[in-house]
Amino acid sequence: MSRAFQRSLLLALLMPTVCIGDADTGEALYAPCIACHGANGEGNASLSSPAIAGQSQDYLVRQLQNFRRGIRGADPADTGAAQMRPMATALVDDAAVAAVAAYVASLEPPTHEAEVSGDAASGSKFYTSRCGACHGGKGEGNDALFAPRLTSLRDSYVVSQVRKFRSGTRGAHADDKYGKQMAIMAKIVTDQELRDIVSFLNEIADR
Repeated sequence: MSRAFQRSLLLALLMPTVCIGDADTGEALYAPCIACHGANGEGNASLSSPAIAGQSQDYLVRQLQNFRRGIRGADPADTGAAQMRPMATALVDDAAVAAVAAYVASLEPPTHEAEVSGDAASGSKFYTSRCGACHGGKGEGNDALFAPRLTSLRDSYVVSQVRKFRSGTRGAHADDKYGKQMAIMAKIVTDQELRDIVSFLNEIADR
């Protein structure tokens, strides 16, 4: 086996799983999701349902599979995630999961009005030192780390999820590798720093 082939094989193993899904099929399967996540995946603040449009297909597949397997949404304190579990398990197989994810990933990422007040200048510094390595310098996400896009999420939703990671409501399952990493980071961010960070994300989302 040549060294070049060995390097290619190693790179392939290190790359995130590429999920192939039929977006046209996914559009039909998405119909039950509209009630909470909106027709265009824009989310619903009154239901605390996140915007999901434009998130990467791999990230969406991973989250749906986590719901299906009880890795996410099993904590009774996380009522929103608990409601999501039966919706994810209603997808009959991995092909259906991939199809829905492909459709949602194809939608245009939404923008939102700011709901949280903070200091964006300070938030820029905190974001760069604590968040950017995983979520990207512009909050665009990182498929290799299954880190979601942040700039298309409501600031209030980001705040609520970081608090859940901090409390152990989310990211505590033994099989949630990336969630556990996020939980560690959540514990070193104060509430004021968090408000500053989401204010910075709002600012760059508008550019």
